[in-house]
Amino acid sequence: MTNAMKRSLSAAVLLAALPAAALAAPVILPSRDVAVTYSLTAQGKAPATYQLAYDATDQLARVQSQSGYYVLANLPAGQAQVVVPALHAVVQAPDFSALTGEIYNADGAQFTPLGTGHYAGLDCEKYLVMDQKGTGTACITPTGVTLHFSGHDAQGSADLTALSVSFAPQPAGDFTPPTGYSQLNLPPGALLALLNPQ
Repeated sequence: MTNAMKRSLSAAVLLAALPAAALAAPVILPSRDVAVTYSLTAQGKAPATYQLAYDATDQLARVQSQSGYYVLANLPAGQAQVVVPALHAVVQAPDFSALTGEIYNADGAQFTPLGTGHYAGLDCEKYLVMDQKGTGTACITPTGVTLHFSGHDAQGSADLTALSVSFAPQPAGDFTPPTGYSQLNLPPGALLALLNPQ
């Protein structure tokens, strides 16, 4: 996963969690528990599918990759862990944690309305989203679910689209690491090498 993919996935799958920095800013966190399947395409990479589960009460997210690992993110705390079942390991993830905190606190992001859109059977409002590191467009429902995100920064571009959305209570156990797994601490950059061997 490249830096561009990682940033775009965090920005979009983790609900484009940007504070309301402008009057036009939408509701940016779902008000209900939700599960969303997303398709992600990024520059120079094959399309990939990710499943997001979101706990609205505690603002917790789980992002399941098609490669088998999954990310557990605590948005308010700016913390993330990567669970790698193949290794029976839970990896403390400074790469993802740094991005989670950065996106959640989103350094002066501004929203400009662009009209309406429709994805995965739901209506959404389109916005131009700009911050210090890049520009993109997002389509967000009135209840705060991001249905589409397309953006670019210095690392490249990516496009993420919701394929299906299901509003239902999410099991609390889905947001905690499995018991008995080893705890690993890796320096920044090492996690990406582990998950994407050349």
